[in-house]
Amino acid sequence: MLIVVALTAVGVALRLAVAHQSLFADELSTRFIVAGHGLADVVSVVHTDAEITPPLFFVLAWLTTRPGLTPDLLRAPSLIAGAAAIPLVYLLGVRTVGRRAALVGAALTTFSPFMVFFSAQARSYELMVVLVLGSTLCLLTAVEQRRTRWWVAYAVCACAAAYTHYTCVFALAGQLAWLLWAHPEARRAALTASAAAAVGFLPWLSGLRGDLQSPTTDILSALQPFDPSYVRASVIHWAIGLPDLSPRTRIALLPGTAAVVAFLLALGIGLAAFAAAAVRGRLRPNREVVLVIVLAASVPVGEVVASAVGANLFSARNLAASWPAFALCVAALLVAAGPRLGTAAAGLAVVAFAVGGLKLLDPDLRRPDYDGVVAFVDDTAAARDVVVDGVSAAPAGVPTAMDVEFAGHHRVVPLGRPKVRYDPFRILAAPPAAGDQVRRAAAAARGGRLYLLLAPEGPLQAEAIAAVPPGYRRVETRTFPGINPIRVLVYERPTASGA
Repeated sequence: MLIVVALTAVGVALRLAVAHQSLFADELSTRFIVAGHGLADVVSVVHTDAEITPPLFFVLAWLTTRPGLTPDLLRAPSLIAGAAAIPLVYLLGVRTVGRRAALVGAALTTFSPFMVFFSAQARSYELMVVLVLGSTLCLLTAVEQRRTRWWVAYAVCACAAAYTHYTCVFALAGQLAWLLWAHPEARRAALTASAAAAVGFLPWLSGLRGDLQSPTTDILSALQPFDPSYVRASVIHWAIGLPDLSPRTRIALLPGTAAVVAFLLALGIGLAAFAAAAVRGRLRPNREVVLVIVLAASVPVGEVVASAVGANLFSARNLAASWPAFALCVAALLVAAGPRLGTAAAGLAVVAFAVGGLKLLDPDLRRPDYDGVVAFVDDTAAARDVVVDGVSAAPAGVPTAMDVEFAGHHRVVPLGRPKVRYDPFRILAAPPAAGDQVRRAAAAARGGRLYLLLAPEGPLQAEAIAAVPPGYRRVETRTFPGINPIRVLVYERPTASGA
């Protein structure tokens, strides 16, 4: 257990380091929902089709941000869940694939870029992962001890998982199907507890109906075409990388080619040992190993089926509930190669994941440094200066990081997106032309400075620079690294400095 404690400490330190980064993308929607609302209002907003995720994470984020609306406190439910996932994976591994494989699975969870990223994100994925782990452990304990309290705990965890993210239903269905097959004597108790969990979810059925009918579902399906290449890329990113947030998060960069080769070599050793054991007739997987396989496959298979008949649910992030079981399957495969070869293979895999996890601290692979940009503008800009924001990423209609930070003391002109109308997830109008926005910003500055925030290689950069009115000259350029780098171009009129 000392090794598990040490792994958990390392995992917590890594997750806390990543959690200090700027809020990004869908996290800004979480901030919008939590900020300035009472608890009842938070649930009410989530109940509309403005948000297509159930309310539990938002309720917890509202509670953790009562001392202050900082990124760390907004991400606190995910951080706590991410810390808990490491020992829970170990405990599930001990009950299913054995102690050695459990340790390897816990080590993979500690360093996994995918798990670290969601442990430091103000969204519901990591909380869902932990609740599914909890429901599985409670299920196994209930079967073993046959005590009502464990069936109650199982029902509570399963219901809470459903209130966290809808995609957990595939993992919950998989573990229930496994129990009905593996433990006929517990079928009645399992069905009763599952029915109780379903009854607990009934108050949210109207919210589920609204989410299924939300235009966001159709928008996401259009942005994520359900085809073999997309499915393959999603599975690869889920297994060893990050959700595909930008071209800079490609597997070749994170975890990197060397780490991928090491992981594939480890898998090759495990598969060779597996094939040899199969030829010799030594493969006798027990019921618990089958459970791990079912949990690892249930979400990908369930989402493939659902996406084939309806809107596309398949994405790397939506596979999160199956990640711990995937790690335990990999760990079991590696240690099965034997004491020496299995240890070497497991070591290769852990190193590959550690390389990827630690790369999340690389300045070029961090979330965009909005905080650095805000600090620079605040330190150098006067009250009349105008910010032209062409880099903020947020769901349509949600205030961006720049909108929030500069509210009341700097005017922000959006570039490449519609004006914010505080209506989350809705595409309200086509964005104005970039050149027109830059000219409007210059008029609003009344001779003050222009701060152009642009992506160095983005499509808006050339058009925005070309639209800067005559009489302005560039006086400073700053580049802030990240998965989406930000270049700040400062323009002023020559007479402005003399004034």
